[in-house]
Amino acid sequence: MTTGAAGSASEPDVAWKLEVLAPWRQRHSWVLDRQIAIAETAAPTGHESERAALLQQQLRSGGCTTVSQDTVGNVIAHIGAGGAHQTGAVQFCAARTGAARTATAPTAAPLVCMAHLDTVFAHDATLRAVRTGARVQCPGIGDNSRGLAAMIALAHTLHHPAVQARLTRPVELVATVGEEGEGNLRGARAYFDAAEQEGRDTYAAIAIDGPGDRAIVHHAVGSCRMRIHLHGHGGHSWANAGTPNPVHAAGALIASLAQLADRERPHAVVTVSRMSGGELLTSIPRDAWIDVDIRAIDQTRVAHLERSILQLAQRIATEESRHKPALALHVRTESLGERPAGHLAASHPLVREAVRATERAGRVPQAASASTDANVPLSRGIPAIAIGAGGTGGDAHSLNEWFDDEGSEVGLVRLIDLVTTIACSPAFV
Repeated sequence: MTTGAAGSASEPDVAWKLEVLAPWRQRHSWVLDRQIAIAETAAPTGHESERAALLQQQLRSGGCTTVSQDTVGNVIAHIGAGGAHQTGAVQFCAARTGAARTATAPTAAPLVCMAHLDTVFAHDATLRAVRTGARVQCPGIGDNSRGLAAMIALAHTLHHPAVQARLTRPVELVATVGEEGEGNLRGARAYFDAAEQEGRDTYAAIAIDGPGDRAIVHHAVGSCRMRIHLHGHGGHSWANAGTPNPVHAAGALIASLAQLADRERPHAVVTVSRMSGGELLTSIPRDAWIDVDIRAIDQTRVAHLERSILQLAQRIATEESRHKPALALHVRTESLGERPAGHLAASHPLVREAVRATERAGRVPQAASASTDANVPLSRGIPAIAIGAGGTGGDAHSLNEWFDDEGSEVGLVRLIDLVTTIACSPAFV
């Protein structure tokens, strides 16, 4: 991953940066303790209030005096810019248009740092962390307890006197609800909807999601999630033999989608993730349904695949009904969510600065694509990326999820370096 020439704002004042970053190289246990406390607090999508309360308390302990919740449950901490360097115009290129957006302190647009509160696990899931050396096993320990713990560390850092003296723009820390699965990025959408309605600009956004210290996500994977219903008349499996069978049609559709998925890779992913149907062992079913998850970096491809799959479902239903067209199967679709795709060029200043922060941390930066809260601002022309918050992990979205804290300070320092560089540079370009 390469970048263009560095601007003057990309060379941090080494002395004050060392003062700010040095403590975090030693505070493994402090960060991990908070990460574990978060992981052991249930937060299923749509039921994040208990974890939200914990985050509010931790952000206030970090020095945030303006902490609130919005109408959907996002926790928002506002850290104002009151430093001595708030002079002159600050410019940042918009993600899509390339147009310069200009803000002059003290009304500078904020840098927004997001980390999602919710998990994929049910409220009654066993959330007990088991530590073995530097390794911790617990559902949600990485995704996204690590990101939330890093947000707490950011709150403390942004109230450091050396940072406060240099802040040129506000920073908003936003712990979002509804990022996972059927949450459909609800919290991020609500936050940026409100900003748009109130006429508040956003300078840039950084989603803090899970472990990691190398990847820079600046390709937002778009998606369409839908349920395809097949409905028929049903009947006795012997007496009404030949009646169109929605389960048979669903099986044929799944087989066809598997072939479609093979053809589309690597440009897109098509996954049948859930299925159900039928009522009795000895009857022709009346109903069947399948859930389909379509993903691609190109939003046009997502839309094209959605149309193609619906046409395919109708053709298969018609074929299944060919012997008894009077009892033809009916196809109905239900939207389960969509995520907008987006892209930020590798040459964009936000990506370039993330690359430099990664290199300053001693890691080789890697371009990446993913579906995160950053999809929302990117799709609205706001520069946005997603990065990890240090350490390594695996088995995300499973009860066996684990996190290894060895070397985790590298990713945390990278994040803090990036945020403070952007927030404290009066001429960041």
